[in-house]
Amino acid sequence: MAGGSVLAADWPRFRRVNGTGVSPDRDLPAEFGPEKNLVWKFDVTGSGHSTPIVAGGRVFLTAAIEKERRVYALDAATGKLQWTQKLEAQREEPKNRINSVATSTPFCDGKTVYVFFPDFGLAAFGVDGDVKWKTPAGPFATMHGMSNSMVVHEGRVFLVADQLGNSYAAAYSASDGKLLWKTDRPSGVTGGYSTPSIYKDTVIVSGALELTAYDQKSGRRVWWVTGVSGAPVTVPLIDGDRLYVCEPLFDADQPFDPMLNAFDKNKDGKIQPAEWPDSGSRAFAERTDRDFGNKDGELDAAEWKKSFDQIKGAGGLTAVKLGGAGDVTKTHVLWRATKGLPYLNSPIVYEGVLYHVRPGGIFTSVDRETGKTLKEARLKDAVGDYYSSPVAADGKIYIVNNDGKVVVVKAGAEWDTLAVNDLGDPSFVTPAIADGRIYVRTRKTLWCFGKRS
Repeated sequence: MAGGSVLAADWPRFRRVNGTGVSPDRDLPAEFGPEKNLVWKFDVTGSGHSTPIVAGGRVFLTAAIEKERRVYALDAATGKLQWTQKLEAQREEPKNRINSVATSTPFCDGKTVYVFFPDFGLAAFGVDGDVKWKTPAGPFATMHGMSNSMVVHEGRVFLVADQLGNSYAAAYSASDGKLLWKTDRPSGVTGGYSTPSIYKDTVIVSGALELTAYDQKSGRRVWWVTGVSGAPVTVPLIDGDRLYVCEPLFDADQPFDPMLNAFDKNKDGKIQPAEWPDSGSRAFAERTDRDFGNKDGELDAAEWKKSFDQIKGAGGLTAVKLGGAGDVTKTHVLWRATKGLPYLNSPIVYEGVLYHVRPGGIFTSVDRETGKTLKEARLKDAVGDYYSSPVAADGKIYIVNNDGKVVVVKAGAEWDTLAVNDLGDPSFVTPAIADGRIYVRTRKTLWCFGKRS
C-alpha cells in the first residue's frame, strides 16, 4: 500500500490486495437479496461498472452522468452519503455500447482516494473529500474503451494505456500527480484492458503481445513472456512465486462473416465507418485499415485476417514462474491450458485451488500445479454471461452474472453450489467483501449484505 490506515479487513482496490480477490472475512451469508440479509442499499445516480472499494469505514465508488464524473463516499455501516466530488469530462472517448467511462475502480491507501476517468484523467481526494491533485491523461484510442484500473504502490500510481496505437505504461507521484516515467508498449490488434499487479520491485502487465515486468522506479523492461496474451482483460494473478494469466486462445482464424452479417448494411462485403455501431469499433476499424490495409477507410476480410494473424496461437490459461531477466518464455512457462476458458473475467486461487467461470455459467476448479481440470459443471439457475470476476471469503466463492444473479459456491476441488441469489437488476461489476459484508453493484443500486438475526 502507499502508506495509510487501510485495515486488514478492507477492500481498497479492484479485487482487493494485488487483485487476488480473496478476503480473510468470516461469517458471511450464502443467501441474501432485497428481502434477506440486506444491511442497506444505495440508489446510484449515474452509470458505471467500477467496483466499490471499502477502506477506513467508508465505501467509495464512481459514476458518470452525461459529462459529469462523480466520486461518491458512503458510510460503510449505514450506506448514508458522506460526500460527492464532481469532475468535468474533457472530451468524448471511444468505447463499446456496454462499457462505461466509469469502469475503472478507485484505489484508497487509507488517506487518499485515487480515481481514473479516461475522458478526464487522474485525480486524488482526501478520504474526507478534499481535492489533493488532478492530472490530465489521454486522449485514448481503444476498441472497447478504457476499463483497466490504476494501481498505487509505495508512492506511485501506475496506469497502463494499451490502445490501438501509442500504447504505454506510466507512473505518477501519489503525492502530487506528477509524471515520474512513461514507457512505450506494443499495441497489438485490439489493445488491452488488464489491470497490473505488483511483485517485489516490479509492476507486471499482461499486454497485447507479451506479459511484461517493469521496474517500478524507472519503467525499465525487466523480463517478458510472449505468446500468452493477445487481447488481455484479466489481472495477472500472483500466487506465491508464480502467476496465472488467462484469456481465450486465438488458435484459428477469426471469422469476418459474423461482422459482415451484423454491420454490413449495404451488403458490399466491406464495413464503412458509418456502419459500425459505436465509437470504439469505428476506431478499431480505422486503425486496422490504416496499419493492415489499403487506407481507404473501409474494413474488408483480408485486412481483418492480417490484423489477427499477429496473435494467432496466443492465449490460454498459463502458469508462469516469476522473476528472471530478458525473454523468459522458454524457461519460465510452467504449464498452459487451452480449452474451456473465460472470456472477460479473471480466475481466482482460493485455499489451494484455482477456479474460473466462462460464458454459459460453466464453473471450473483446476489443479494449480498442473493445470488439469478437477471439476467442471454448469452453475444451475445461473446460466448466461459472466463479465465480473469471482471473489472469495469464508470458504465461499461469490460470482455475479450479467443478469444480476449472485452464485455462492462452497470452495473445494469438488465444489458445490450453495445458493443463487437473484437481485433482479443487471450487473457487470466484481463484488467487494469487507468487515463481514458483501457489496454488489448492479445497474441502479449498490447493495450491502451481511448476516442479520
